[in-house]
Amino acid sequence: MTVANILTTIRLVLTPVFFVLFILKKPSLAILVFSVASFTDLIDGTVARMLKQPSTKGALLDPLADKLLLQTCFICLFFSGLLPLWFFLLALCRDIMIVGGILYLEYRRFKLPYRATLPSKFATLLQIALAIVGMLIWWHPEINISGFAMANLFPELIIATALFLIISGSQYVLIGLKIISNDSRKLNHD
Repeated sequence: MTVANILTTIRLVLTPVFFVLFILKKPSLAILVFSVASFTDLIDGTVARMLKQPSTKGALLDPLADKLLLQTCFICLFFSGLLPLWFFLLALCRDIMIVGGILYLEYRRFKLPYRATLPSKFATLLQIALAIVGMLIWWHPEINISGFAMANLFPELIIATALFLIISGSQYVLIGLKIISNDSRKLNHD
């Protein structure tokens, strides 16, 4: 177990804890647990690179843990009436597509570049921000920062996040198709 894999495992363990806290209507604890879990997502890749501990297991487990945490939060926010159905389905379908693509390419033994793209990193940051803002609104609907109501920011944050989900999802589809195409060309030349 590398340090980065331990951070990813912590995120996996904290996801059901967050879910239970949300269901039990313990907003301050739910937000705290989600924030700690999200922080492990933001640092695990950096830790792996700094300690020179990249691992295939971590490269597979990390995106699964990220998606599980975020989708769990989006389910909670959707059923709380804070996220629209279209956004929930967009985020869910993108994650299923990415995980399905990774599993397919792994099954076919393609060599995968286990690095998040820049739009995907922005999509993840926006999803985390959306989740935290959504939970703050769930906790205190009237919450504001410097006189600006968080609830007024939320619809724009949903749109911005959706755009990055579409951009990054499309980019991953193109990367996957290129990997398959390059492999089939290589087979045809052999």
